[in-house]
Amino acid sequence: MRDLVNSGLDNESNQRFICGAVEGFYGRPWSSDQRKLLFKWLKKMGLNTYMYAPKDDCKHRAFWRELYSVEEADNLTSLIQSATENNIEFVYAVSPGLDISFSSTKDVQCLKRKLEQVSTFGCKAFALLFDDIDPELSESDRSMFTSSAAAQVSVTNEVFQHLEQPHFYFCPTEYCSSRALPTLSSSEYLNTVGSKLLSDIEILWTGVKVVSKKMTIKHLEEVTAVFRRPPLIWDNIHANDYDPRRIYLGAYDGRSPEIIPYLRGVLTNPNTEFESNYVALHSLGQWCKSNTSGVKKDVIFEGDRLSPVISDIKLETDSDFGSVEDIPSLLDTRYQPRSALRVALSDWMIELKTPRTQQHMPAPLTAVLPTNVAAISELQNGSMVNVGGGDSFMQPVMLPINNSLLSTGPEAVSDSESDTSVELEPMDCVPSTANLSTTSEEWAIDGKMTVEPAIRMEEFTCDDIQMIVDFFFLPFEHGIKSSQLLDDLHWLKSNAHLVMEKKDQTPEIEEWVTKANSFTDTVKKLRAVSKRLVELPNISAVQELFPYAWDLLGILETCSGYVSWLGKGCANANGLQQQALLAGQTWSSHGYKEAFMSGDQEPWVFRGGVQGELQKLMPIDFAHDLFLIRAPEVVLNKFYHYRPYTAADEAAVYNICLKTCDDGMDGTEVFPGYPDLIGDRIIGSTVSQSSEYCFVVEDDEGICGYACAALDTKVLQQKSALSWMPAMCEKYPRTMKGEQSPADEVISSFHGEQHFVPESVHNLYPACIRIDFIPPRVVDHSVPKRLLACAMAALKTNGATGIHVEMNIGDKSMIDHYQRLGFTQLAVPDSKSEDVVYLGRMICFNRIV
Repeated sequence: MRDLVNSGLDNESNQRFICGAVEGFYGRPWSSDQRKLLFKWLKKMGLNTYMYAPKDDCKHRAFWRELYSVEEADNLTSLIQSATENNIEFVYAVSPGLDISFSSTKDVQCLKRKLEQVSTFGCKAFALLFDDIDPELSESDRSMFTSSAAAQVSVTNEVFQHLEQPHFYFCPTEYCSSRALPTLSSSEYLNTVGSKLLSDIEILWTGVKVVSKKMTIKHLEEVTAVFRRPPLIWDNIHANDYDPRRIYLGAYDGRSPEIIPYLRGVLTNPNTEFESNYVALHSLGQWCKSNTSGVKKDVIFEGDRLSPVISDIKLETDSDFGSVEDIPSLLDTRYQPRSALRVALSDWMIELKTPRTQQHMPAPLTAVLPTNVAAISELQNGSMVNVGGGDSFMQPVMLPINNSLLSTGPEAVSDSESDTSVELEPMDCVPSTANLSTTSEEWAIDGKMTVEPAIRMEEFTCDDIQMIVDFFFLPFEHGIKSSQLLDDLHWLKSNAHLVMEKKDQTPEIEEWVTKANSFTDTVKKLRAVSKRLVELPNISAVQELFPYAWDLLGILETCSGYVSWLGKGCANANGLQQQALLAGQTWSSHGYKEAFMSGDQEPWVFRGGVQGELQKLMPIDFAHDLFLIRAPEVVLNKFYHYRPYTAADEAAVYNICLKTCDDGMDGTEVFPGYPDLIGDRIIGSTVSQSSEYCFVVEDDEGICGYACAALDTKVLQQKSALSWMPAMCEKYPRTMKGEQSPADEVISSFHGEQHFVPESVHNLYPACIRIDFIPPRVVDHSVPKRLLACAMAALKTNGATGIHVEMNIGDKSMIDHYQRLGFTQLAVPDSKSEDVVYLGRMICFNRIV
């Protein structure tokens, strides 16, 4: 990696410009080994500060009064020494605001004693953080202090002086403009902090919002006037703890180097995934050294916008990395995000190809729901756009204890204890670092996350990592290719009517086919990139990136299957028109894309990132359980492709049906001499009479599963009675021998009286489906859900409101299988057979007329 030497940037008061990282997110803290590696990175990147503030490390916040044990003290001392050896200032932060009594001498003494202990470990810089707490004082505190600001400032000043005025930092409760009451300039709280807090104490600030898209000189001058000192930016531009489906791999952006002289520094609070922060840190290092003169310049404001804001200008280049040569000469070329990204990715490739095993990390946390008053208000007022998850609000749950300073972590929280189907907000929540949904019964793998052995493939390249970065870019900006992909999918849906009747090859049809092929080719390329990704020597990085790549690829493969289905011209005009009428806000809908990119809303308003936008473009976007799926516990090197069924697939599909017919068990030996019999009985009518609603899933060996569905079961049964059943009676003559084999019993069913779906089932769940796959080859628990999503999307497009499956009462494992897919057992009073069980699932809650 290039050694980015610290420039020693000074501001106007001849103080060192503070630049580095704050481990200040909610969720699983980094390990000691990762922090020591971080110090080496920071040194090489020219950064100089690290703040220890992991929200869910128990003795930082929840149990802040407790002193460190001998083992914890040794580990913390080792961290401080490692930081010092790398010329990194280690800032120890504590967050006492949850339950401190500011008027209690005992509590203040506890705080002093805690920081005194840490000072004996060699720490020379400290911080008190009062973010994300109830701003109201207790009754006892109100008797001594006039406001929460006065209480916080009093304790902070006292501790600062008690420690003999070390480097000291303070985070206010109103830490951004959007949380300043009533406004930044008129906030009594902030003005008290600015006027009463001792001048040598730095004040942390996140900008206009919790996650600020831009920072302008005008805004920083207003903050400085209130604080009576330049702010130290706690930058959440790369923080991802509010959305389990997003990770931010783009370069530092939205901050012109012109703002550097107006700051005391920048500490980035990045992704919870340690290895994935390389670009964020590297590009911050480049940015911090891009205005070494530190001179304030005359600037022109257009409203509240600095003109020009260099980082807002996107380069028109042939390369995704951008090119410095293409920058117009009139622009300041000191820092360009695209160029910074290119440099950072080049160095990150070295890290990705450096063998590194899994770092010790504490057990993952369960999700915690918003506790901040502002977050609750936003949820209750319905102002959040629910893109990627559930729509319920629950009370906060108890956090498990985490301690990253111990060699072993706590026991993992079971899936049943975790609820991640809620809106989450940064600095207010603890989302799971993996993806969502699914119980341990659906997927149980022993052992820790490991990479399965794989056959060596093509080498992972910088273009490969660039493609992944493009899909996981920044909070307010998708990459170029991913944005185009979203636009193309919306266009393909909106113009699917063009391919309904392929009588003539018109230019419009050719355009549709071209875009569809481009979409599926992109998915194919991402599949290949994902295969190469999991072979990288840096297993630690692979384990962090895999859940995101897996989630993205899974939903893209589902969308690809739907696009291929549209391309077959199976959708009817009425269905497409109804979908257009029922469609909500999509990526290309009027104003939605602009609202996302404007930065006027916090990024958790648009949850799910690219995956969330793709989900919204599917006609079954409400079926969250089919999209929000917890990633496998093992990093897989096997990926799956979904597509519509074709006549050439019949033999493979029949073979799978045979191998899984006996309650999911192989029926090859049960039906000797009749290779097609069970396929003809279970799915034959559907694939022959309703093939347009059938899908298959493929791995590298070929077809390994299928979903056979029909839009209307009664229509299917009527067609079957007219053509299919007579053909089967002729193909399988009835035997009259005494004792019948299993094959004879199946053959007899063709000749006996046929039963029809009960009216009570058909009225609500008119469509039917059968899903089977070969378990040894389907090692990914999401496959049946993806298959169901493909079939449901096709059925919903053509007007289906509900779907059912018919099972024999003895097929216990298969009944459980469908229940895990979201089907519920139905009460069927008009059923004519006690041996048949019906399970149903709604597709649409409003019948399409």
